[in-house]
Amino acid sequence: MNYAQIRAFTVVGQEGSVSRAADLLGVSQPTVSQHIKALEQRHGTRLVEKSGRGLVLTEAGTELLHVTKKLMAVADEVDTVLKKRPRVGDGRLRIVSDSPLLAVQIVSEMLTSHPDLDVTIRKDSVAGVVPALLDMRADVGIAVDPLIGSALTVQPIQREELHAALPARSPLAKRPVFAMDAAEGQTLIMREKGSRTRALIERALSLGNVTPARIIEVEGAEVVREAVAANMGVSFFACSECPPDPRIVYRDVSFGHGRVGFVENVIFRQDRRHVPEIAAFIAISQAMRQRVD
Repeated sequence: MNYAQIRAFTVVGQEGSVSRAADLLGVSQPTVSQHIKALEQRHGTRLVEKSGRGLVLTEAGTELLHVTKKLMAVADEVDTVLKKRPRVGDGRLRIVSDSPLLAVQIVSEMLTSHPDLDVTIRKDSVAGVVPALLDMRADVGIAVDPLIGSALTVQPIQREELHAALPARSPLAKRPVFAMDAAEGQTLIMREKGSRTRALIERALSLGNVTPARIIEVEGAEVVREAVAANMGVSFFACSECPPDPRIVYRDVSFGHGRVGFVENVIFRQDRRHVPEIAAFIAISQAMRQRVD
């Protein structure tokens, strides 16, 4: 459907004149006539006929005008809504993230220049982030290793290194680095299935042929830290999730000759990247990336 053709037909149908329609639309009469002719040719039906010095609608044209008038009314409403909120900060931004702390950092910068922006931040795994964006239940997402189709765009923000969380009185806490093979025979405190950290650790354990003595599954980062502090076992956190605690010692995690970590990405629908709030979020996230680089 060609919007310009539909609008030209609607105005001609209402005015009964190409010249008056051209004046109202701010275009030339030949342009209006071309739009009408193109619409008729595309659908193989006559919509208007000459009647004296004016034009009248055919039966098909009358039926179509009844529909296009409603369409133009909706288009005018859309235009009115957009004119009411031309700047970032007049609307809302819904964020779904597997790293709420990173989302908070970005939003904090946004609010300094757009204090009236209505923001919601919801935590979810990558398995929940992508569907929320596709279904438009969220405007932007942050996640690790998202599996996406062509409708979504992914831009890296920052790399996060993993740290082992060890009870302060554990012999392992005396080592400067926690090698993944040190998890052999240890009790691991793991987040729920689907968490980014758990998926990464399970992959490293499998690749390294490391078998822990047992895995205790705990929901929530705060509860995991309490379990470590209580000497129940070893766990793992992203660097940004390691608050100071005298009961816990954090150590870099090594695997082979490298470190264990992941890249956080900002994700958004390609067809919504120019929405002001989304565009501002993307710009700030990329500025953060450049500062880190």
